[in-house]
Amino acid sequence: MNLEPQKTESEIRVGSGVARAIASLTILTLAGIAILVVLDVIPRAAFGEVAGKAAMIAGICALSAVAIGFLSRR
Repeated sequence: MNLEPQKTESEIRVGSGVARAIASLTILTLAGIAILVVLDVIPRAAFGEVAGKAAMIAGICALSAVAIGFLSRR
């Protein structure tokens, strides 16, 4: 017998909504950085540093979303 409460459809939508929002922000951020590199606002040499930081920020956001998902299950 399963004693865990069943997830409602709204709880599932909230989790996927957060993931979509984070993914959208990450894509827009990387697109903005790429545009700045193409326009030579950001030198190509500095792009590696900025891209690394953007990747770290995306990782932090993804891990935070996972943690929030685990906390919201209770």
